[in-house]
Amino acid sequence: MIRRRALPALAGLALAAPALAQAPWPNRPIRLVVPYPPGGASDISGRLQAEVLQAALGVPCVVDNRSGAGGTVGTLHVAQAAPDGYTVMMASPSSHLGAPLLFRNAGYDGVDDFTAIATFATGTAVVCVHPGVPARTIPELVAHLKANPGKLNYGSAGAGGANHMLGVLFMLRTGTEMAHVPYRGAAPALADLIAGNIQVVFDSYSGVIGSIRAGQVRALGITNATRWPLAPEMPTVQEQGVPDYDLPSFSAVMGPKGMPEPIVRRMNEAINAGLRDPGLLRRLEANGNVPYPNTPEEFARIMRTQRETWRELVRVSGVEPQG
Repeated sequence: MIRRRALPALAGLALAAPALAQAPWPNRPIRLVVPYPPGGASDISGRLQAEVLQAALGVPCVVDNRSGAGGTVGTLHVAQAAPDGYTVMMASPSSHLGAPLLFRNAGYDGVDDFTAIATFATGTAVVCVHPGVPARTIPELVAHLKANPGKLNYGSAGAGGANHMLGVLFMLRTGTEMAHVPYRGAAPALADLIAGNIQVVFDSYSGVIGSIRAGQVRALGITNATRWPLAPEMPTVQEQGVPDYDLPSFSAVMGPKGMPEPIVRRMNEAINAGLRDPGLLRRLEANGNVPYPNTPEEFARIMRTQRETWRELVRVSGVEPQG
């Protein structure tokens, strides 16, 4: 039996409950998970994303580095988080398209288990050869490869990564054959290219531009579908006669599946507004990237399309899943 003197307190609680349930978002710090260690390109991108969200939304946005197992540890953590807008992540093709195919126990689907919020920045790669390779254009490289099937080696930052898949896609689209040599990172692969131990790499623009300018390696083409704003003089692989050669490289913001549409919209608007800031643009360019604004719907379509591309490339490559 409820005593009469308790009724006012209970009534107060009843009035407070709807107010608490309808508290405006955001009203506490947002956590942005980066599924890689501090200091790398992904970490830099994640910290820029956090800065943009914090400035636009008016609450702290804290970077949480959760690395391990090719990015699957932090990515799975976000997939299992509450879809309330307070846990999001720095997403990339590696974490969401490559890793679920390369790790048997990843525990998530990189598309279906997430909410696409906003693309942030995009990079590109360059097809580079050792100066001793008798090719100055992509058609000349294709001709040389067809005359010497399987005799040239191309290096990558590791089996199953974007550098590897760019090579697989190139061979698939041109009907050529090269031997893949995986390294423990892009830097040692580039060092071996400069030394002449391998003949080709498909490496990030920011990673190879210094060596290109120094004449240590020769650039043949940009892997993007369109010319790169930071190097408009470089022709693309596509415009040199290789159809459908494009494996987008980007960083983005994603959250757990089922995030409320108003929160997704607000975060997307915050990111897109931040990408118009001249100061941010200069910082992106310093890392070899350009802004990549988009709608959540377009981002989701890109992810679905690229998932099928990655599945095919991993299948063709013969890479065996780990774990």
